[in-house]
Amino acid sequence: MQDEDGYITLNLKSRKPALTSVDPASSSLWRMMTLALLVLCVGMVVGLVALGILTVTQQRYLQDENVKVSGTLWQLARKVCQDLIKELEKKEPKSTRSHKCSPCDKNWRYYGDSCYGFFKHNFTWKGAQKYCADKDSSLVKITSKNVLEYLKDRTSLIRWAGLSRQNSNEDWEWEDGSVVSKNIFELSGNARENMNCAYFHNGKLYPAFCENDYYLICEKKSGMAKVDELL
Repeated sequence: MQDEDGYITLNLKSRKPALTSVDPASSSLWRMMTLALLVLCVGMVVGLVALGILTVTQQRYLQDENVKVSGTLWQLARKVCQDLIKELEKKEPKSTRSHKCSPCDKNWRYYGDSCYGFFKHNFTWKGAQKYCADKDSSLVKITSKNVLEYLKDRTSLIRWAGLSRQNSNEDWEWEDGSVVSKNIFELSGNARENMNCAYFHNGKLYPAFCENDYYLICEKKSGMAKVDELL
């Protein structure tokens, strides 16, 4: 078409893109496949998480079981070893020799979870405390009637124990700061002023002046009985 000035005008008509027809059945199948794949992925993630939780739980269970088994074996070895020591003491009551299964040092007695040293050195209470500390131990602490009877059967001499108080108005305490259990025993005798340390004699504890000189009993934590010496 030509306008008044002689130019040709082009009439351009916009064309609409041709629509591609989609098969409804094919689209529905695609959506179902996508959904199935999504469910499968979610299931795999949940499965991996569950497997991880199960693995951690099993590891903790096995660790707990190992601890229980180790504890049981330790208790069994301790009982067998201490029974052997009792038999040896019956045969040799005055001997300080112990069975090879004992985890305690020479001249120390193995009982319960502790090693006990019955030393015939005269010290003040402070001197006895230092003597035990130099041996990586402390003055004896009596925490049960079994320990009380054990000590009573092993010595008839006056020996310092790890019990003291700051002054006459304070409570009696063990070296670690714990108080005396009245269910086990009470101090015997009359504690006069300035009698602030205690000694052990014939199954009882008595107050005394800390400057007195007595023998002593040291105590330290024992290790595990030597199982190879039990075989």
